[in-house]
Parts: sequence; structure tokens; C-alpha cells
Amino acid sequence: MQYPPFPQPPDLNYVIHQVTPLAVLAMTFVGVRWVFRSPIGEAIAERIRMRVRGRWGESAAGEEGHRVTALEEHVSQLQAQLSELAERVDFAERLLAERGERKLGAGQ
Repeated sequence: MQYPPFPQPPDLNYVIHQVTPLAVLAMTFVGVRWVFRSPIGEAIAERIRMRVRGRWGESAAGEEGHRVTALEEHVSQLQAQLSELAERVDFAERLLAERGERKLGAGQ
């Protein structure tokens, strides 16, 4: 009986050429991640933020101020409505409690 021949071991140059791009990609990913999580990355992010603020100028800051003011007014209106509703609920609870007491007193 004749056995099939053993497969030839892969050529070392072929393996290196196949693995090298993956290794370079992995090292690049690790390096970029390190830069973004370091103080250097924070400085780059802050510079980008400052550039965006400068590009949009004061109009964006002014619009943001108007938006914050409008939101604060809306929140104060909602708080007023909530306190009014709380008073109404308290009043309704008192009426229901009195009505329940009257019914109990009348039955005795």
C-alpha cells in the first residue's frame, strides 16, 4: 500500500509576505489608539475644537446663548405647570378623602 506524500512545508518567504501586512496593520492600529488616548491626542482634539469655534465665529456662540435662554424659559414654564398640577392633585385627594369620610359617617 502506498501512502500519499506528506505536504511540503510552506515556503518561509511566502509566509512572511502574507503575514507582514497584517502585522503592520495591527501595529498601526495600536499606535493610533495610543496617540488618541494620550495627552497628545487630547491636544489635537482641543485644537480641532478651537478651529471649529473660530470658523463659526461668534454667531454660533450667540445662537447657543439664545438657545440656552429659550430652554431655561421652557424649563421654568414646565416647573410652574408641575407645581400647579401638584396643587390640583392635593385638592382632589382632599375632596375624595372628605367624601369618603362623609359616606362612612352617614352609614353609622
